[in-house]
Amino acid sequence: MQPGQIIPSSFDRPVSGLKIAAVRDIFGIDLRTLALFRVGLAFLLLIDLALRARDLTAHYTDLGILPRSMAVEFLSSGAFSLHLLNGTVWFQAGLFILAAFVAAMLLVGFRTRLVTIVSWVLLLSLQNRNPQILSSADNLILLLTFWAMFLPLGGRFSIDAALDRRSPPVPNAYYSMASIALLIQG
Repeated sequence: MQPGQIIPSSFDRPVSGLKIAAVRDIFGIDLRTLALFRVGLAFLLLIDLALRARDLTAHYTDLGILPRSMAVEFLSSGAFSLHLLNGTVWFQAGLFILAAFVAAMLLVGFRTRLVTIVSWVLLLSLQNRNPQILSSADNLILLLTFWAMFLPLGGRFSIDAALDRRSPPVPNAYYSMASIALLIQG
């Protein structure tokens, strides 16, 4: 089987009386577990936004501790932030609302791959707006969202799965380089 394919599980091979699990069994992820991961990630994104929104003016506007003119000095040349386009409270609040809406779409599993990518871009943009207030937890959620872009999070218990009209049912086991990376990351 090729990486990235949905595969049947339980491929144990006996060796001298011992069973050695195949790599795809060790690093494969059940689609139902990925659905739970999708819901947990969406809640984590929504909670993160709610906590950050308490200090919206202080941390993300030109009226706060790091105006856009100074924020550019802290970013590397390849970094970007949509939050640096405008320093008003209303613009920042609009981006927060957009990110919350996209996270809610991820929660229910509607256009899952697209909203996962958009969530990652919005989260990266938000974190790049004020890198002085970040912690290792911010890096972790960004990495989890990154690897989620390459996984079939909408495969089970989602609007995407309900709208999928494939004739043969898809097995629950999934194995790919992204599943390996996610499990090693976690």
